[in-house]
Amino acid sequence: MANRENGRNSDIPVSKKKQQSQNSRRANPYSYEELIRRENGQAPKRRGEDVYVDRNRAAERKRYNDYLDDFDDGSGDIHISKTKRDKEMPREYSKGGDRKSVPKQKKQHGGFFKFIVSVLLIFAIVFVGATGYLTTVFMSADYQKPESGYEASTSSMTLKSDPFVENILLIGVDDRKGGDVSRSDTMILVSIDKKHGQIKMTSFMRDTYVTIPGHGEDKMNAACVYGGPQLVMETIEYNFGIDVDSYVLVDFNAFKDVIDSLGGVTVQVEQREAEYINRTSKQKIEYGDAVTLNGEEALVYVRIRYLDSDFYRTQRQRKVISAILSQVKKSNPFDLIDTAKTVLSYVETDMNPVELSLLAEGAVLLYMRYDIVQARVPFDKKYTSSTINGAAVLTINKEETSELIQDFIYNKAETEKEKK
Repeated sequence: MANRENGRNSDIPVSKKKQQSQNSRRANPYSYEELIRRENGQAPKRRGEDVYVDRNRAAERKRYNDYLDDFDDGSGDIHISKTKRDKEMPREYSKGGDRKSVPKQKKQHGGFFKFIVSVLLIFAIVFVGATGYLTTVFMSADYQKPESGYEASTSSMTLKSDPFVENILLIGVDDRKGGDVSRSDTMILVSIDKKHGQIKMTSFMRDTYVTIPGHGEDKMNAACVYGGPQLVMETIEYNFGIDVDSYVLVDFNAFKDVIDSLGGVTVQVEQREAEYINRTSKQKIEYGDAVTLNGEEALVYVRIRYLDSDFYRTQRQRKVISAILSQVKKSNPFDLIDTAKTVLSYVETDMNPVELSLLAEGAVLLYMRYDIVQARVPFDKKYTSSTINGAAVLTINKEETSELIQDFIYNKAETEKEKK
């Protein structure tokens, strides 16, 4: 028995043996597994009378004995509270072995959460950086601070709006000289309907007879002469109850440069249209279902005045704008930035550079995938050709027309494919 003990304790200095013999706990250090079995009233798992822990490293034995000191009540027996053991047991003994034998716990969600946060952070940095860069690009546009308009109470209409629909009035004019604005040649309300995933273009014919706030009854295109783009917006709101968010006034020279920078646009050209253009202008174009027009040819095409009527003219305008949007979808975003730099000097708007940047980012990332649908005011069979004060005008029922416009803009519109 002595030989066994000497062999077991051969790595402990002789000076310590006497001290250990005074304490049965130190003379008989049980394994953690054996302590647990004793605590639960189970028989020791051994061949002889006792089971001892044989450790070769004195540091490991000291750390184990130091831990047991915390539970020594002086009686020579070891009493370990299960609650205290679970809370205070060193990790290397929590599984009945040393640190190397304890498997590390894997984090289930921390890594994935950090990955998601990292990705979102990268997107945020890119988004802020892109917005900052685009803001500097759009600073070359002619920004006009929005003015306070007419009092809403002066109109019998209640303005209709929707947080998911943004209405931007596109106004096309001839060359501006000295900052003056002529009669608006083109008035198209572009509605970005995020709820139904549609871009809706509503053309307002210039001869539509409406009330111009502060100026009485007149043709709709006269509003731009009386009060510029702001009054055109107010005229639409006053007569049709549509809340117009902002405007973009474009010189037709910009229209031409945009098309050239995109490499032209492809549209359907009827034989009679091609013959008229070839006869009345310097341009020589072909006709067919898919004819590619350069900027100058497209400008002549949308400004055909005397071949038919203003109804066909507004249709040609919407057709070319739709072709431009289709071409933009295929273009490289960096090429589009170069295009913007070229044409912004021809643009006037009440949207500040940051708002323009966010609109451009939304167009590239989302809006360009929307369906494009079109409408026209007056609607078919909802007008009367009249002569007032010697001028040919189109008179309408404002209440009925307002209901039709609001339904088109704020509800899901029927696409051309669905009509067929």
